Amino acid sequence: MDLNMSMLDLTFIGLLSFGILLFLLGILTLFLSAASRRQLKKLKARRPKNKKKRKQWQRICKKTEQTKKKRMRNGILLIIVSILLGGSAGYARHYQLTSLSSSNAAALAKSYYLIDEIEGQLDSYKNGASIEKTTKNIRDLSQQLAGAGTETAYVGMAVDGQKLVNRHFNLVKNLGINLNAKAREILENQEELTTYLADIDKVKTSQQKVFKEYQVNESALQQKK
Repeated sequence: MDLNMSMLDLTFIGLLSFGILLFLLGILTLFLSAASRRQLKKLKARRPKNKKKRKQWQRICKKTEQTKKKRMRNGILLIIVSILLGGSAGYARHYQLTSLSSSNAAALAKSYYLIDEIEGQLDSYKNGASIEKTTKNIRDLSQQLAGAGTETAYVGMAVDGQKLVNRHFNLVKNLGINLNAKAREILENQEELTTYLADIDKVKTSQQKVFKEYQVNESALQQKK
């Protein structure tokens, strides 16, 4: 499991659970504050006439008033904190749903570079590179490409996002397998070459959809070539 996303899972669960706990404590504290208010109301309705008892009554009323205010303040504070925690949990979950895991991002970047290198090998062959060397290089690169294509979308992502990413990695894997199996045939047969160039374009189109959906900075990837 991707470490970054598994940490987000724990963060989401922890924040949400703690937020719910604090919210319930806040409600309970407000309920106790209301109970103190009712108790104070009853006390004030029974004001003693005896001076000595009245002083004791005043102390009890004052203490009850302080308890009521303290419970009210703490209850409101607990509810505010619980709302903030719930918002943080919501953000963590939103990030999971709309972001690539580090493993997905690494595989996407790797396939991006490998496709570029494969296209470079095809261009080199057109410009006179030997078929033996080009075939070997394409097979090596296509094996790596097929490996990158075995990546699967992080399960915490939105369902539509998972489908998009898995579809792309499946295209990458199939392209790598097919290029590896027919590397020399592709170079020797113009019709085969045209077919595989079209397959590469399909993968690149799919790649652009993933880039757009997850706001991948392609310029940054190009600078690392």
